[in-house]
Amino acid sequence: MYKKNAVIVAVILAALAVFVVVAATAVFKDDSEERYQNTPSPQAEATIDDKSAVSPTSVKDETTQPLEQNEVGGLNETATEHMEDANEAVPETVVDEVAEVGQTFDSMEDVPATPAQAEEVLAEEPSTDSGEIHIVKAVGLKYDPLVVEIQANDTVAWENMPTHDTQSLEGLIPEGAEMWHSTLGENYERTFSVEGIYVYKCTPHFGAGMGGAIIVGKPVNLEAIKSADAKGAAGRLVRKAIAAAEAM
Repeated sequence: MYKKNAVIVAVILAALAVFVVVAATAVFKDDSEERYQNTPSPQAEATIDDKSAVSPTSVKDETTQPLEQNEVGGLNETATEHMEDANEAVPETVVDEVAEVGQTFDSMEDVPATPAQAEEVLAEEPSTDSGEIHIVKAVGLKYDPLVVEIQANDTVAWENMPTHDTQSLEGLIPEGAEMWHSTLGENYERTFSVEGIYVYKCTPHFGAGMGGAIIVGKPVNLEAIKSADAKGAAGRLVRKAIAAAEAM
């Protein structure tokens, strides 16, 4: 009787042990699957990191990029905006003041950036080697005016010359100045750069006393003109030139 009861108890205990093992195994398996399904694998983590990271080479400094062109060959909008910003950096009043006097610049770096710099540009007077033009007309057998007073780098223009010419007289022009002789029957002009007294003639009509004198700047060769042995028509022209020079 006791032996039979002991066997029954042993069977029940064994069944309970098997049930406990099976239940524990099922619970552990379910919990592991749920936990590992929500955790990304190392390969997935690497893929996510690659997508979210910003490559250093993808970040570009726009100041180092060349100016791109659009489809019609013009600069793109970004480049145009940079140029407009550069133009706006120069005050409009400065640009207007310089434009009024016709001042031009080779590049944007030369444009004055402040009103003070603009005043310096405006104060600089453009230098020029050209001077005034003085007209001498041939009237009958004389030149009008007979004596012309001009400044260095001024020009004398002889007009109404159908039968006349103009020719400098040797020894009656400043030292270092060039002799000249114009074409007969043609108007003529000449620029004088050396100061002093110039005496000239009309070759065809010199016997009638046709000629003239030009005083450029200061009559530095006045004494040389006085000491020249000029006679006849040349002497009359020399006396006219000396009188005008001494009256200056």
